[in-house]
Amino acid sequence: VSTQSTGSSGINAEYGVKKKCTKIDVIMASVTNTHNLIKKDVSIPGGLAAMRETLKDPKALPPQFYSDKFGHLGGYDLFENAVEDGQLLDFLKKEYTFEG
Repeated sequence: VSTQSTGSSGINAEYGVKKKCTKIDVIMASVTNTHNLIKKDVSIPGGLAAMRETLKDPKALPPQFYSDKFGHLGGYDLFENAVEDGQLLDFLKKEYTFEG
């Protein structure tokens, strides 16, 4: 699972994205034995365009979740709702296994 993070216009927007990414890091640490989180910094030149191209969504804003196996999983709001509803593994589309 990769998350596309950072890089929005304005200091407040960037702070909001960084705060969300910190929360993602904390929550994803609980599933590190079954999921690898790869962060991609979209604040680098061409990063935001590359994220949008990968997601096939010209208006996508970071952070976003993407799986090589399943494609675009959704943005932060869907992630946060899944966490609150106890459905994180469903959101990530992978069941817990001890094999990883």
